[in-house]
Amino acid sequence: MTTDPATDDRSPGAPDRPSAATLRDVAEAAGVSKASASRALDPASPYVSSNMRARVLDAAERLGYRPNASARATTTGATAMVAVLVSDIRDPYNAEIVHGVIERAGTSGLVATFAGTDHGIDDEIRVVRMMRGLRPHAMILTGTRSGSTTSRASLEEELARYTQEGGRVVIAGDDELPFDTAVVPRRRGASALVAELFRLGYRTPALIRPDHDAEAARQWEGGVVEAAAQVGMRIERGAVVRAPMTRDGGYGAAAGLIAGPPDRFDVVLAATDAMAIGAMTAMRDAGLTPGAEIGVAGFDDAVGTEDVTPGLTSVDLALARVGAAAVELAMTGPGDLRRIEFEPRVVVRGTTPARSS
Repeated sequence: MTTDPATDDRSPGAPDRPSAATLRDVAEAAGVSKASASRALDPASPYVSSNMRARVLDAAERLGYRPNASARATTTGATAMVAVLVSDIRDPYNAEIVHGVIERAGTSGLVATFAGTDHGIDDEIRVVRMMRGLRPHAMILTGTRSGSTTSRASLEEELARYTQEGGRVVIAGDDELPFDTAVVPRRRGASALVAELFRLGYRTPALIRPDHDAEAARQWEGGVVEAAAQVGMRIERGAVVRAPMTRDGGYGAAAGLIAGPPDRFDVVLAATDAMAIGAMTAMRDAGLTPGAEIGVAGFDDAVGTEDVTPGLTSVDLALARVGAAAVELAMTGPGDLRRIEFEPRVVVRGTTPARSS
């Protein structure tokens, strides 16, 4: 009996094991040809319908069949693995995207592995080089990055080498790297939030933006400032401050705003929920009640926004769906650049009650 080394779990020279399921058994159970079963069990193959893949995976699971991953890597040049590069796994924003990646990868027959980077491009280049040696089917880059034009070009070159070796690259975020992207709708979400706050009666926002000049920060601030100008909101001089994208960063920035001249702002907009929660604590420490004297709004609606008191107004960016979409893009074959974008949703809670005019 002949076997496909990329999809049979028996090593050359190993004794026959009649009780072990074979690729032929899986094909017969799924009602497809052996070649079709082999393709369906290969997450890298784009030429399989979702219905057929599901039938074959179900048959393989029922029969206890396990493809030989090492043999597959030798035969196809790639493992059934998607490598995810994460700038900070503790960040709820990244954690939600990763959650979506894990769930979608699992249903696609892929194993997700993760590597941490900082926000610097040079560190990402190092990790990409390391991951290339593992020969994953795809790399998904999440989070934001900052660095020189030279460093960005070097990252693009390193990723391009990986694609030339047969790998797939997908961006899960709002970066402008020339690869397929599952877009986080940051600018549109920021604009929608400003429009809703204006409808609720807010007129003079203060902004707490990230202290690094990454594309995500520019998208968020650009969306806020542009929408504020359109609806007639006024952003006073000194009412835009930079801070680390953490709870402590938001606390320090809000404390500085509160200590300044009074009546410069009636709502604080923070670039992340963590920063907004820190701002709420700073208000309380200054004797203010968030949502009463000054409104507060976060961004990403990842985790904890309903558990603080009052509940934090935020923008749902569909981050788990972004992660799942990144895996779907990774499963497709190469072609023209593709972008998938979801609709942001403003979630109004107790920190931004309607204000009387």
